[in-house]
Amino acid sequence: MLTHALSGILGYLIGSIPTAFLFVRWRSKVDIRIAGSGNVGALNSFQVTRSRLVGGGVLLLDLVKGVLAVKLATVLLGSEFSVEAISGVAAVAGHNFSVWLGLKGGRGLATGAGVMFAIAWPLVLIWGAFWAVAFALTKNVNVGNAVASATELVGVILLPASMLSMLVGGLTSLTEFRVFGVALFIVILVKHIGPVREYLGRLKEKHQ
Repeated sequence: MLTHALSGILGYLIGSIPTAFLFVRWRSKVDIRIAGSGNVGALNSFQVTRSRLVGGGVLLLDLVKGVLAVKLATVLLGSEFSVEAISGVAAVAGHNFSVWLGLKGGRGLATGAGVMFAIAWPLVLIWGAFWAVAFALTKNVNVGNAVASATELVGVILLPASMLSMLVGGLTSLTEFRVFGVALFIVILVKHIGPVREYLGRLKEKHQ
């Protein structure tokens, strides 16, 4: 129990590092929380600064936060899957609701992808494929994020054990992985409710 609590604290603290806030403040002396969309993530970092260096740097470091949360928990607290999973989900929660930014943050895609890459990388490729299709159809990044994440969530729940086992490798418990996947994607999807609602509202107005 203590190990799990520590893994959650570790993951949260790593995830809560406000990469986009720091990069945008450094580059443009602007508080990203009140600029552009207000989202503390890579896309808004680029939109606010118009700098590919800033946007790319934020994207890369947010990915690294996810990988680091999983790997560091393994090194410091043990190689149990539950330790990795808790630290990973906590990292995304920390990114999305950073204590350093008054519980504001990003939407968790890059950090979540880093977490999933460290645990079961083939699912990141599938996630990316769903995102590409959804984005091509809607031309909206947030809708692409939401559709891809929701599809992965359903897949984690409903895929047959044999297929899921092939995708996630040698994990000892598919039940634990399913719980992890559900938690991860719910934390991500919560931050997409507003943007998707706005998109649907604009779509409805367009067709009235």
